[in-house]
Amino acid sequence: MKIKYLLLIFLCLFLSAAQQSFATHIRAGEIIAERVNPQTLTYRITVIGYTDTRSTVVLGPGDINFGDGRETRLNTENDFQTVEQLGNNIEKTTFVITHTYQGPGQYTIWFREFNRNANTLNMANSVDTPFYVETMITIDPFIGINNSPVLTIPPVDNGGVNVRYIHNPGAFDPDGDSLAYFFDEITVRPKQGFQRFVNNYRSPASGEFSFNREDGSGNPFIEMDPVTGDLIWDAPGLAGQYNIAFQVQEWRRIGGEYRLIGYVVRDMQIIIENTNNQRPELILPPDLCVVAGTKIEEIIQGFDPDGDPIRIELFGEPLARSTPSFATYDSLRGFQPSPGTVDFEWQTVCNHVRERDYEVRIRITDQPQSGPALVDIRTWRIKVVGPPPVIDDIEQQQGRAANLTWDPYSCSNSAETMQVWRRLNSDPYEPDSCETGIRAGYELVGTTDMNTFNFIDTNNGEGLAPGNTYCYRLVAAFPTPRLGESIVSEEICITVDVDVPLITNVSIEETDTDEGQIFVKWTPPYDIDREQFPGPFTYELLRHTGFTGNQNRVSVITTSDTLFTDTGLNTENLVYNYKVILRENNTTIDSSSSASSVRLSPTIINEAIELNWDFTVPWNNSIQEFTHEVYRNRTDPEAQDENNFELIAEVDVTTQGFTYFDDGSHNGVSLQRDIEYCYFVVTKGAYNIDLLEYPLENKSQIVCARPDDDRLPCPPVLTFEGPDCTEFLSDKICNFSNFEHRLSWEPDFSGACDDELSNFRLYFTPDGEDGQFELVGTYSPFELQATITNLPVFRGCYYITAVDRSGNESEPSNIVCVDNCPNYDLPNAFTPNGDGINETFMAYDNPFSRCPRFVTGVEIFIVNRWGAEVFSYNSLTSSENDIFIRWDGRDKNGNELPAGTYFYSATVLFDVLDPSLQQEKLKGTIQIIR
Repeated sequence: MKIKYLLLIFLCLFLSAAQQSFATHIRAGEIIAERVNPQTLTYRITVIGYTDTRSTVVLGPGDINFGDGRETRLNTENDFQTVEQLGNNIEKTTFVITHTYQGPGQYTIWFREFNRNANTLNMANSVDTPFYVETMITIDPFIGINNSPVLTIPPVDNGGVNVRYIHNPGAFDPDGDSLAYFFDEITVRPKQGFQRFVNNYRSPASGEFSFNREDGSGNPFIEMDPVTGDLIWDAPGLAGQYNIAFQVQEWRRIGGEYRLIGYVVRDMQIIIENTNNQRPELILPPDLCVVAGTKIEEIIQGFDPDGDPIRIELFGEPLARSTPSFATYDSLRGFQPSPGTVDFEWQTVCNHVRERDYEVRIRITDQPQSGPALVDIRTWRIKVVGPPPVIDDIEQQQGRAANLTWDPYSCSNSAETMQVWRRLNSDPYEPDSCETGIRAGYELVGTTDMNTFNFIDTNNGEGLAPGNTYCYRLVAAFPTPRLGESIVSEEICITVDVDVPLITNVSIEETDTDEGQIFVKWTPPYDIDREQFPGPFTYELLRHTGFTGNQNRVSVITTSDTLFTDTGLNTENLVYNYKVILRENNTTIDSSSSASSVRLSPTIINEAIELNWDFTVPWNNSIQEFTHEVYRNRTDPEAQDENNFELIAEVDVTTQGFTYFDDGSHNGVSLQRDIEYCYFVVTKGAYNIDLLEYPLENKSQIVCARPDDDRLPCPPVLTFEGPDCTEFLSDKICNFSNFEHRLSWEPDFSGACDDELSNFRLYFTPDGEDGQFELVGTYSPFELQATITNLPVFRGCYYITAVDRSGNESEPSNIVCVDNCPNYDLPNAFTPNGDGINETFMAYDNPFSRCPRFVTGVEIFIVNRWGAEVFSYNSLTSSENDIFIRWDGRDKNGNELPAGTYFYSATVLFDVLDPSLQQEKLKGTIQIIR
C-alpha cells in the first residue's frame, strides 16, 4: 500500500513537471518580412523567438497567418530553423518561411503559440497565456519595394532594482525608410491573439512595481524615445520578470508627405533582480559626417565603476552584412578588463549616401562576480553625404544660352539627378562641414539624369540677359526612399555677350493720366559679329503694359537712334515695359531683354507713409555701392516739378529692400495729417560690363498721399466672363498651352468708402486661393474689364482691389477661381503587327476631345493573366516625360508578347487645384491583336 502511495505521488509530480515544461518557454519575439525578388510578390518571413532554456520545450509548433487569409503551422512548413544560445537562460530560435502574395495590399502577418513562460508579474497567469506578435507590410507598386525594419539587438538584458533600465532594438530599415518608435501601453501592449490583449496587463512603471527613480526622486516612468528608440524604465522597484510591447514603424516620404507603410511589434521580457552592481559606462567618439568614399576608423571606449570586466558590442545598419561594404569591429575580444576598447572600421561607398544619419547602437555589458549583469546603450551617428560634382566649363551659345558641362559624377551609380542652380552675379561661398544642397539666393533652372553631362540654360526660351553675369552650381540628388544630396559644386560664372541692344533707361519724366512721358535709352550691339552683320542698324521700340509680358503691344518707333521719349502715356496708373528689336536692312536680327518702368506705391501706416517700389529689369538694381534715392516735395503740394522736390533718403536696398518709411525722422519734422506729400524714387543699378557709365538711374512716377487719409475704398466685385475650359479645348491640339481669361468688375461706392479712385489692381495666382497672389495688371478708374492672355494653363484665381489717390488699397474683392479640365483616356486594344497602324498602346491623341489634358505624370503596370508583370512605365522618371506611354507589346526583355488579354493598373497625376482630382486610378484590360 505504501509503495502504491509513493508511486502515485511520483506520477503526479512527473505529470506536473511535464505540464510545466510544455507550457513555460516563450519570453520575447518579433517577425521580419523581406521581399525576395522585386519581380515577384514572394516574401521571406522570419519568426524570431526568445525562449527560456530552463524549459525542455523548444519554440514551435505555432500558427503563422500571412494576413491574406492563409495560415499554416510554423514547424511543419518552414524552410529552415536555427537555434542560438545567448546566455542568461535565453535561447534564440529563428524560423524562416516563404510566402507569395497574390496582389498589392496591406497585410498584417502574425504568429501565435502556447505558451509564455510563467511568473510574469504584470499580466494574469502568463503560463497559460498565448504568445502573439505581428508585423504589417505594404505591397504597392506605386511606392516601390517594401521590406520591414530589422531589429539587431536581442531583448535579453537584465536589470537591477532601483537601477535605470535601458534597451534599444538597434533597428534599421533596409529600404532607407525613416523609423519611428511607438510605445503606448494603452494601444500597444502584449497580446494573446489577433486584436486581443493579455489579461490584466499593468504598466511596469505603475505604483505596484516602481516606487522611485534611480536618483531617489518620485514619479518613476517607462517610456521610449520615438526618434532614437531608447526604452528607459526609471526605475524598477520590484524584482521579477515583466513583459512589454512596442512598434518599430517605417515611414516613407511619398508625394512630399510621410506615410506609414509598415511596422514590427516586438514583445519583450525584462528580468529585474536585486543587486548592488553599478552600470558600466561608454565613451564614444563625436558624431561624424563624411563624404562617400571615406574610410572611418574610430575607437570605442568603455569602463565599469566597479572594475568588473566589460564587453562592448556594436549593432545597427552599418554592421549588417546586407549593407554594401559593411562596417566591422573586433567583436572577438568578448569580455575584457576595464577600461577597454574596440576598434571600428567602415569603408563608406556611394550607396551609403542618404538623407538620414546612420545609427550605430553601442552596448556595454559588465560581468559582476554575482548578481545580474547591467548594460548601457548609446547611439553614435554617422552621416554619409555625396561628394561635390565637378564643373568642367561654361560657354555661351546662340540665342544667349549658356551651355554648362561637368565631369561624370563619381557617385553616378547611386545618385538619381543632377540639379543645376543659378544666380545673378557671384556668391563664392564655401559650404560648411557636412552642408549639402544649395544656399538661398539661387534658383533651380534644370535637372538632368546621371548619364547627361551638360545643361543648356535658355532662360525659359527668353535667353539670358546680355551684359549680365550668371553663376552656376551643381547638386547631385539621390533617389527615394533614401534621398540625400551632395555637397554643392564650386561656382562657375559667365558674362553674356552684348550682341544685342541693352536697355539702360526706362525713366518716367512726366506723371500724368494722359500726357505722361517715359525716357527710354539703349545701347548699340557692342559685341555683334561685324563680318556677319556689318550694319547699319535700325531699332524698333516695342511697348507693352505691365511689368512683363506682351499685353497691349504697341510699336512705338523705328529709328537709327538709341534713345526716345515716349509720350501720351498714363504713367500715373500704368506700368509699361519695353523691348528693342534689332534690324539690318529691314531684316530682324535679334531683340533686347525687356525692361519695365519703376512703380512707386504708398501705404499709410500710423500717421506715416511707407513707400515701396517695384520693377522688372535685366540689369542689377541691388548693388550696395549704388543707393536708391527717395525724393519728397518741399512746400507746395500742388507743384510737382522736380525743382520742388528734395532728397530725403538714400536707401541701401541690399539690406533694407526696395522700401522706405517716411515718418519725418530724416529732418526731425513729423508729417502733418492734413498735408498731402508727393514722392518719387530714383533707382540705381548696373550691368556687369565695363562699356557703360554707372549707375543706371531711372525715376518712378510721382505719387501723393496724405497721412490722415486712412479711409479705404470699398473692394470691387469681380466676375469671371469665360471661356469655359472644356469647350475652349474641344477643337485644340493635344499640347495646347495658350489660354486666356476674361474678367470684369464693378466698383463699390457705397457706405463710408473713399470714392476718389486712382486705379484698380488685379492680382493672380495659379496655385489656388491659398497661393501667393501677384499683381498682373493695373487699370485706370475707367477700365472695368480685362483679358489676360498667354497663360500656359487654365487654372488660377483672381482678386481685384481699388486704390485711392493717397495710395490706400482696399481689401481684396471676392476671389474668383477657375480650374483645369483634366482628361486621360486609354484604349482597350492595339495591333502591334508591323503594318504601321495602331502599333502601340497609347493615350488617345485624336479626336481632340479625348486628348490628355493637364497631365503631369503617368505610371502604369501591365501584367499577364497570371499576374506576372510584363511592362511598367513611369513618365516622371523617363527622360522624355512622355505621358502617352507608347507600349509596343514587348516584355521588359524586348520579347514580343503573344496575342491575348492583359491587365493594367495606372495612376494618372493631374495639374488641378481640386485635391480630389489631382490623382486618378485607372484599371482595365488591353487586347493585343496580331
